[in-house]
Amino acid sequence: MNQKVDLEEKLKELGIRVTRQRLEILNLMAAQNTPLTAADIFDKLKKSNPKLRLSTVYRNLNKFVENNLVSKIEIKMDKKESYFELLQGNHHHHLICLKCGKIIPLKCPLKNYENKISQQTNYQIVEHRLKLYGLCPDCK
Repeated sequence: MNQKVDLEEKLKELGIRVTRQRLEILNLMAAQNTPLTAADIFDKLKKSNPKLRLSTVYRNLNKFVENNLVSKIEIKMDKKESYFELLQGNHHHHLICLKCGKIIPLKCPLKNYENKISQQTNYQIVEHRLKLYGLCPDCK
């Protein structure tokens, strides 16, 4: 089964109507290895879909976030901007360049630490988030 069919099936499972625009947004996100802003998605899709509107991209991204298909990442730089990435089952964090804004996904190093904290405090930890900020090799 290919990725397009998987995404189409996922939309159906979630009770979200399958449209060409929704599939284009999800397929673009699946092809990226870095989070994208709504404007990034709009810019990449507007040539192949001239009737697409930025508001449509935002509306669909918000629907995907509500249904846990996409995650919304707040990155605090000069201006606070929301980034979105397709949730594909691999929990990870982000390394962000303060100068150019480049974002690199990082494998989560916190699983053992999370278990230790849970045992020590008797908390049931349901989520954690980590963002590291620095300068990439090109900017330092």
